[in-house]
Amino acid sequence: MIELTFSGTSLKIDTEEIVLPYSVVDAFVSKGIIVVLLDPDANLEKDKQYKNLLAYDPSGKKMWEAELPTPKPSDVYWKIVKKDPLVAYSFSSYECEIDLCSGKIIRSDFYK
Repeated sequence: MIELTFSGTSLKIDTEEIVLPYSVVDAFVSKGIIVVLLDPDANLEKDKQYKNLLAYDPSGKKMWEAELPTPKPSDVYWKIVKKDPLVAYSFSSYECEIDLCSGKIIRSDFYK
């Protein structure tokens, strides 16, 4: 079993600590993969997309940054709705099911 803790920008996987560029708002283990949601407001007003939904393997190696449903620089994931399957809401009003192994969008539905 993987022991996972987080505080501020620090993510601890068992005894391996990773310092991330922004604060962690949610992190959990699903099927041996560590899923991390970084603060959606941390990288506002940038020219390129802020991919704030990430995955790590148990050794702390980054596996992917989740694909976003739009190319807009303002789009980010702001909430994880379900952990299995992985479903998150984007700022652009899409509910996205994310492939846990690749970070690719399996399904997206506009909800607004």
